[in-house]
Amino acid sequence: MYALAVHVVVAAATPILSDALATPLLAAGHEVERAATADELRAMLRAEPRPSAAFIARRLPGGDALTLAAEVDDVPLVLVSADARDRDAARAARLSGFVQVPFTARDVVGALGVSTREKRIVLLADDSELVHKHTGPVLEEAGYEVVHAYDGTEALALLDESRPDLVITDVEMPGQDGYQVCAAIKDEPDTSHLPVIICSSLGEATDLERGFDAGADDYVVKPVVPEELLSRVRDLLAEVALSGRERVLVVDDSPAIRHLVGDALTRQGFEVTTAVDGMDGMERAIASEPNYELILTDYDMPRMTGFEMVHALKHEAKTKDVPFLMLTARDSRRDRAQMRAAGLTAYLVKPFSADKCVAMVERMLAERRLRAYKDASKLYISDGARMAAEAQASSGELFSYRASHQEMTVLFSDLCGFTSMSSAMEAPQVVELLNGYFDAMCPVIKVRGGDIDKFIGDAIMAIFEEDPLFDEPHTLRAARAAWEMQRAMDVFNATIERDPPLQMRIGLNTGPAVRGDIGSRYVRRDYTVIGDTVNRAQRYESNAPKGEVLMSAELYEMVKDHVLATPLEGLKLKGIDRPVTGYVITGFVGDDY
Repeated sequence: MYALAVHVVVAAATPILSDALATPLLAAGHEVERAATADELRAMLRAEPRPSAAFIARRLPGGDALTLAAEVDDVPLVLVSADARDRDAARAARLSGFVQVPFTARDVVGALGVSTREKRIVLLADDSELVHKHTGPVLEEAGYEVVHAYDGTEALALLDESRPDLVITDVEMPGQDGYQVCAAIKDEPDTSHLPVIICSSLGEATDLERGFDAGADDYVVKPVVPEELLSRVRDLLAEVALSGRERVLVVDDSPAIRHLVGDALTRQGFEVTTAVDGMDGMERAIASEPNYELILTDYDMPRMTGFEMVHALKHEAKTKDVPFLMLTARDSRRDRAQMRAAGLTAYLVKPFSADKCVAMVERMLAERRLRAYKDASKLYISDGARMAAEAQASSGELFSYRASHQEMTVLFSDLCGFTSMSSAMEAPQVVELLNGYFDAMCPVIKVRGGDIDKFIGDAIMAIFEEDPLFDEPHTLRAARAAWEMQRAMDVFNATIERDPPLQMRIGLNTGPAVRGDIGSRYVRRDYTVIGDTVNRAQRYESNAPKGEVLMSAELYEMVKDHVLATPLEGLKLKGIDRPVTGYVITGFVGDDY
């Protein structure tokens, strides 16, 4: 992209807000540096060379954006806040801009453009002096820098020198005409991304089709209303700035349909590639790195139909999960069944409007993002929390609380001496060791039906409840899981060859506990378990011998017909007045562990 890339600082305490601000800036080609605290932001704003602009969340750990603004006078600052009243505060503090949460990518890119006062460069190619005298000032008054060319050959020669952000070209010019100029721009890898508007008095349908076949991004028929031309220029430059959304492949043997669909999707910020038939589409899809996020295809095409292409790509490991949208006039029951059998995600019956096509693409990609988010969220929250969140969202009562008393068994595990051990290690080593340990332990818990409630440093807290999918009660499944975790630790130690080997304590307790939403009604909450049963499980863990599993007497009474154990008397648990007896598991009746 020929637009000048700048260095931008994004300062936000939460990764979600930081990512939302950084993504459109990175997509526009800018360099983004992130700060999570006021001190980090101060250091970045003072570093040489100075950043071109900074987006600052209203409150950061260690400082307020408006207070920080008073310390900075040579970097444009954009305030980011969910409170609309902060717009006036930003104006009073003489900040360069304000972005209100929630915001769009266009809001962020637009705020940067205003803050840095960047000028976009437009190359105007026309052999009419009158056009230059009329159109040039219109563009300049709108804030664009205009480079003038008076024929097609001169326009192409000026590309390297002027590095424009957009080209406006007439068709009928000496040297090379506008169609040739457009085709030459689109055929060169270094300029193929450059938006081109053909502006000509030739307004027949065949003229427009020839222009779009040459690769034009827009076609305006003279005489041109200045406001309309500026609107087209702004829209195309915004599309360039917002490119970086999902990559979409449009497959159709009709140039008109390819342009209709491709142009509509490009205006939404999608990165669009086109293919002329099914064979071309399949080859492009397989060769693409990274994958296309969605493929639109016609049904009836030469060489390979859309149905054949979808069927083939669904059998390729690389493309089997890509969603497909079929553009077709076929709408019989047989056709629908055939398309479903091929793996089609959705179809759009011809004739259709561009808006309807865009809406369907947005819906399909939103569903794809939601599925990806759900899959990713499974790694970050417990199964119980995930199901609770889905139930809460379905009910529509997002700010209500849930709580229930349930009988359960709670497991706590902890690595012995890990805090002092980790202080002598580099951060990457700590993370690698700890995650390897969790990779070894967590599957054992899941196999026995446990729900991993949370990680607390190197500790694991897991919950076992009655589950119709398992024949054994939660008490016995928890005891088996704890014993098998110690066996898994032996295997893990053998793989890392650490001297001395890692050792783990595990505590188990069973009884009633409160499970529900714990935390802020509006900001952050956990769906977790609290109560005396939980507290005692943690205290049994801290009293367990190294490398052993210690369970409460209550749990032992419920599993003693299946578990071999040695009593450990006189245990003093924190917060418990009288000494208690715990039981160290030594094996299982009739099982060869």
